Parts: sequence; structure tokens; C-alpha cells
Amino acid sequence: MRTWIKWIVIGVLVSAVTTLAAVCGVQHREVKTLRKQVEEQSAVIDSLLARRMTVFDVELHVTDRSRLNVYGRYNKGTISVPAEKTYRLELDSVKIQPKN
Repeated sequence: MRTWIKWIVIGVLVSAVTTLAAVCGVQHREVKTLRKQVEEQSAVIDSLLARRMTVFDVELHVTDRSRLNVYGRYNKGTISVPAEKTYRLELDSVKIQPKN
């Protein structure tokens, strides 16, 4: 009876070691992949930082004095008018020449 217990314990230990080895192999492969991604991202970031750039400080000051006149002399009910307005400033960077 004791030999059966010994073989069961040995089998459990062998399966545990095999499982640990498989998990370590998978983790090692994932770590290699992540290291490779970090190296590629570092190369991309370095290349972007090495570019010549022209920096602009742009401010947009808007005074909106537009009025909305609604004449509803004999109409009943409510009229909803949105109060927010959106302004967009676009710069064409192709036509701008940097100062030397």
C-alpha cells in the first residue's frame, strides 16, 4: 500500500514541475515580446524627437455679438435656441516658412 502512495506523490510532483516549466516558458516568451515592443516604441519616440519642429503660440479671442431675433406675435409655445457656438482655428503648416 505504501508503494502506491509513493508513486502518487511522485506523479503529483512530476506534474507540478511540468506545469511550472510550461508556465515559465510562456511567461519568458511574453517577456521577450514585450521587450521587443519597448525597443520598437523607443526607436519611434527617438525618431519623432529628432525631427525639426516649428512651434507656434496661437491664441483665439472671439467676441460674439450676434443676435437672434424671433418674432412670434401670435404664436404660442417655446422656442429653443442653443446658446453655445463653436469656433475652429486652422493653420496650414505647409505654407508657413520657419525663420532661419
